[in-house]
Amino acid sequence: MEDVVLVGYDGSPASSRALDWAIDEARLRGWPLRLVTAFSPAQNIADPMVEGKYVELETRRGESMLQEALERAKNHGVTVESRVVAGNPGGVLVDLSKSAALAVVGKRGRGGFAGRLIGSVSSGLAAHSKCPTVVIPEAADTARNAARNAGRAEAERSAVPARRTETAPVPWLVSAPDGMSAEGVHPDDESQSWSYAGQIVMAMDALGSKNPALWAAAEAAQFHAKALTLVSTRAPYYRDSVWLDHAEGASRFRQEVAHDLDTVLAEVRSRYPEVKASWQFYIAKPAEILVEATQTADLLVLGTRGHGGFPGLLLGSVSQAVLQHGASPMMVVPRSRQQQEQH
Repeated sequence: MEDVVLVGYDGSPASSRALDWAIDEARLRGWPLRLVTAFSPAQNIADPMVEGKYVELETRRGESMLQEALERAKNHGVTVESRVVAGNPGGVLVDLSKSAALAVVGKRGRGGFAGRLIGSVSSGLAAHSKCPTVVIPEAADTARNAARNAGRAEAERSAVPARRTETAPVPWLVSAPDGMSAEGVHPDDESQSWSYAGQIVMAMDALGSKNPALWAAAEAAQFHAKALTLVSTRAPYYRDSVWLDHAEGASRFRQEVAHDLDTVLAEVRSRYPEVKASWQFYIAKPAEILVEATQTADLLVLGTRGHGGFPGLLLGSVSQAVLQHGASPMMVVPRSRQQQEQH
């Protein structure tokens, strides 16, 4: 693996946004860029000369398209190289991800299958990439995200139906000891801020500190000099609602969660002492909380598949939902080969 940022580029607005993000990231990390575009191999061409002309023409088109992207990167002082490859774009990027430290791709939308919010290339790369992959959302989503961060989208926020847990007496949010009250707060409490602006958000799962996504998030927080928030969730039906509604049972449950998250937090602070890290725990549907977090977070980091999903499923339902509807850049980090073999 090389310390290089791999970027899928096809000249579309989506890939242009991915390029902009990748340029900034490459400058910050001091890594070079590798721009890649792909074209479909010749189909049903029996004449080798005709096939050769086709490949030559498509290669020239690709090189011409990449020229502007190369200039943009160079103008920002980033070392950059480019490749034009014959093959399926998703497959080409997955193959090249084996030798990259980070891959970046645009979140294609609505240009293919009607109603699809994320393209096949970005979803395929996120699921199969051998390195962390960042999916960059559409301009409309990022613009809305910026507006929320600046506090100018209150009208839009009020138009979203309030979410309620199925077990009303259970606190919506229980934060770290040095944060909100151990009793938790409800999302309708206007005295509390639910913004993750200026923060890297890590979606926690049962793997805890064994999840490679955790350390990718901590590394990103260190590079960007941003706070890191570990967000853990349990669905309202995670345990017997009657047990959770009971004061003693709910208190014990919160203590167990706090202990587990404090343990992980201690490891993060030990390895990345300069990163301001904390955790938050929600009782709600995980995908719902994480999608909401993307409305303000600078970056959301999550694993390819949550612990306990269906064997063989490379991209879990929560990750899929977040990639479909998320509004901020989203980094998907593959699990280790050993973890994939175990599940």
